[in-house]
Amino acid sequence: MNLDRRSFLKISAIAGGGIALGLYESPFGLAQASQRFAPPPLETRAFVRIAPDGTVTIIAKNMEAGQGVKTHLPMLIAEELDIDWKDVKVEQADGDAKLYGFQFLGGSTATPMNWDPLRRVGAAWRQMLVTAAATAWGVPATECTTKAGRVLHAASGRSVGYGELGAKAAALAPPALDSLKLKNAAGYTIIGTSRRGVDNHAIVTGEAKFGIDVQLPGMLHAVLHKCPVFGGKVNNLYNDTQSRWP
Repeated sequence: MNLDRRSFLKISAIAGGGIALGLYESPFGLAQASQRFAPPPLETRAFVRIAPDGTVTIIAKNMEAGQGVKTHLPMLIAEELDIDWKDVKVEQADGDAKLYGFQFLGGSTATPMNWDPLRRVGAAWRQMLVTAAATAWGVPATECTTKAGRVLHAASGRSVGYGELGAKAAALAPPALDSLKLKNAAGYTIIGTSRRGVDNHAIVTGEAKFGIDVQLPGMLHAVLHKCPVFGGKVNNLYNDTQSRWP
């Protein structure tokens, strides 16, 4: 059964949630990319750039339409990368499924579809940074840890910032994403916290561009007119391609 969010909320109010959850099982399963969509493997290095000053640019893979994905999807990567959020910059990805996997918009599926894959991208980068530091120090990678954008070696007291390791880490072959161990929820420092939307300033100052801002030569506009009563049917259809809204 395909159940949209509006219907889900209506049924939840009536049934107290118990029945609704059972009905919603199928659409929720559909949102699990690994089970239903078989997405192409993510290109780990396409998602992160690390500047020498330690600034980490994370690519937001999905289209932002007011639902907050440009902020919360990069948060998944940043969490497993073990970087301080203040050192993160976010850029919007182009449409490229080969690099970024499914870039789907709609149905509240962004989090369930990307929860595991994007955390693994962050974990892969963290492992690459640890490997780069361990190689430079001549120590086993298993002796190194990370914290807030630095690789640490407790036995020798050494540490190095991600900015100094970025180029070396980027040159390494990324580990298999399904081989990585992810953080326990108890260790989260970014996921589950409130973060300001990365485009908030641009939005409130009118700088942000939305689909409605696009203007092309000879562009026409379509308007959806919903029936004012439930169960109504189309009586007639008006079509005038020469019409222009004022």
